[in-house]
Amino acid sequence: MVNQLMQNDWNLEDIFRQQDELKVKLLRAQSVVAECKAGLADLERRLECRAISIDERQRNSAANNSIGNARPRKSRSVDDPVNPDAAVAFSPRSWDR
Repeated sequence: MVNQLMQNDWNLEDIFRQQDELKVKLLRAQSVVAECKAGLADLERRLECRAISIDERQRNSAANNSIGNARPRKSRSVDDPVNPDAAVAFSPRSWDR
């Protein structure tokens, strides 16, 4: 644009027109920058929310796993095999009474 100004021998009308064109281009560029900043801020918020969500899921999963590991063993079924070495809670002599 400077070259155009030099070629036009400093015609004031051309200078003002080009100045106006440059102002319009600058405003458009500023608008694009503002839009990009807003979009970037939105993406950062969404990523932060997603990271918090993932972190909460991991904490919940870890808590559920620790609760699951702390649960007592499932009750035995009638069909489960009997361990002959297991301690007996009663005496066979009590049956005779």
